[in-house]
Amino acid sequence: MFALIEYAVLAALWGTTLLLVPSALRGKRRLLFWFMVAFAVTMSLITDGPYAFVDGLLGGVDLTYFVFHATAIICVALFDCLIQTAVSKDGLTSTRKRFALWGVTGLILVQAALFFTSGWKIDNIQFIGPGNWSQLVYSFTTWIALIVLAISTMVACSTDYKRQSDTTLKTALVIIFAGCAVVSLYVVIQMGVAINRASGGTHVSVIVDSISVACPLLAPVLLSVGLGLRLLVGVSRSLSDAGRSRRLLWKVTPLWERLLADRPELSIEAPTSRLALCFRGSHALHLHRRYVEVRDCLLLHPDQSLSAREVKLIQRIEQHIRQASDASRGTTNDSRTDEYQNA
Repeated sequence: MFALIEYAVLAALWGTTLLLVPSALRGKRRLLFWFMVAFAVTMSLITDGPYAFVDGLLGGVDLTYFVFHATAIICVALFDCLIQTAVSKDGLTSTRKRFALWGVTGLILVQAALFFTSGWKIDNIQFIGPGNWSQLVYSFTTWIALIVLAISTMVACSTDYKRQSDTTLKTALVIIFAGCAVVSLYVVIQMGVAINRASGGTHVSVIVDSISVACPLLAPVLLSVGLGLRLLVGVSRSLSDAGRSRRLLWKVTPLWERLLADRPELSIEAPTSRLALCFRGSHALHLHRRYVEVRDCLLLHPDQSLSAREVKLIQRIEQHIRQASDASRGTTNDSRTDEYQNA
């Protein structure tokens, strides 16, 4: 039963990762995509079946044990960058990038030194035998990074929760918070079990063992759902804004063409048919340009006559641009997916 749940979780993880491929190929959400790749690989190697399969491909010398911890460290760094991008006003700074890069490199080098200079006998990925203190230190480099990240993410989610007004986004933050709490619980239990084994202990209670099995199943589900929900909100907003920009652009184009027909010097827009314009990208950018050029023309030539419908259209465009700008300033970075920023 547990094996079935494990493979269902892995299928959900890899499915979510594959859904991000089109966005990554278009140059969007690449950080989220690479995190999901690292996360899916790490969670796959926790499972006995994939672990044994990969280890067989690598020669059956437990090199997969090292690969698992290395991908876990990479996963931690990517997730930290993802969270900082989401909650920081300045986004992911160059200092944060360098810190993540050198931190990951340093930890993996420490792990490599411990792994390749020790003659561990690893029966499975979670085994630490009596007196294996070097292996304990090796595992702690990953676990401490995980728990620090989990706590940092929970604090970030709590801070972001207070700033959000959207119920769906708040729900996503609560789910991510719960996923990090489960990760923290799992890490604490694993650290305790590892210390007990290294000290010569052999007994693990049924409750602790059950929680150790349940946490790796529950945590990725919660984190995937939470992150997926945030992504869904961003995509839905992007599609809604793009659709409205496209409709307003279609409606304002005749007015723009009429006002600037005798004043081409006021425009930086290339002449394009309305039909061709609808199939081009950057609708928000073209809408903003044509709105500004219409207003400039009206300011320079106030004698131009406008119908009540055209006046109302200009007001609707102005309101749309203002709302998009306010939404951009009022949401976190990973929610800023409207066309004004992608243009």
